[in-house]
Amino acid sequence: MKAAYINSYGSNVEIGERAVPDLPPGHVLIKMKAASVNPIDWKIAKGDLKALLKFPFPIMLGSDGAGIVEQLGDGVTDFNVGDEVFFRCHKMDMGTFAQYFAIPSELVALKPSNMSFEEAASIPLVGLTSLQALKEKGGMGSGSKILIHAGAGGVGTFAIQYAKTCGAYVATTASQKRFALLKELGADVIIDYRSQKIENELSGYDIVFDTVGEAVHDASYKTLKPGGVLVTVLGIPDNDTVSEYASGFVVKLVARLHNSKMQKQAKKHGAVYKHLLMYADGGQLSEIAALIEAGKIRAIIDSTFALDEVQAAFERSKTGRSQGKIIITID
Repeated sequence: MKAAYINSYGSNVEIGERAVPDLPPGHVLIKMKAASVNPIDWKIAKGDLKALLKFPFPIMLGSDGAGIVEQLGDGVTDFNVGDEVFFRCHKMDMGTFAQYFAIPSELVALKPSNMSFEEAASIPLVGLTSLQALKEKGGMGSGSKILIHAGAGGVGTFAIQYAKTCGAYVATTASQKRFALLKELGADVIIDYRSQKIENELSGYDIVFDTVGEAVHDASYKTLKPGGVLVTVLGIPDNDTVSEYASGFVVKLVARLHNSKMQKQAKKHGAVYKHLLMYADGGQLSEIAALIEAGKIRAIIDSTFALDEVQAAFERSKTGRSQGKIIITID
């Protein structure tokens, strides 16, 4: 089969022939139709996460996608050959930029019937990230006031829609040219990050969802009510997560020092700091699929690239200027 991979950190993506994956018990073999590009994909290829995530070379690339069930492993009873599905794989088991991918069946969900494969492939990472950040980490409920940074990005466009389905009041940040889209998605307040300061415009918020980085933390805390929560998906994971994935003393020490700093900053503002390293979950994807089929959430796609254009897709993602998700189509 054709697949995208790297043979060393920092090298360009190669497209070549690889063996079709084995099919262990409890897994399904998926004939891939589309996959999405996420920053974690090119950060792994660059070597940014090598202290935390150890992969043997060649490193297969791609971490979520959509396709058709080609074969069932022993013990799989919840899917049938021919089912159209979408999924997010485990962090240590990448390789969705390929013609075939094998994955535990509990991480898979039926594709929303009202979405194309390309649209469905855009959902798993951003959908799971939004659900886990806002509900599990942030405690979002009906009436919650949420600030979502970078609303026009891949995660932001989904998070806005998801928060609105849960009855939240949503503010977001973007450039002026993205305002029309964000209004369509349901944002109640849109802050132009180039000309406005969020701390001057917002107050009394319950949750800040950070997809930008530490540069926005101090201002974000000033928008929160006492006891409010800032959830980030960037930077160094929390101590427990680092201990789960990394064994080196230096890595753990750096993580402890960093997280101590983050907690002190939050405490100074009377707030709570939490970090999310998203995990794969087929059951949560089924919940998300139900919202999509009910017409409450739609896919926002920035651009599409062929399998042999993965490197170009990475370059597009690195600009940080995409509006929605970048998709790899697989024939």
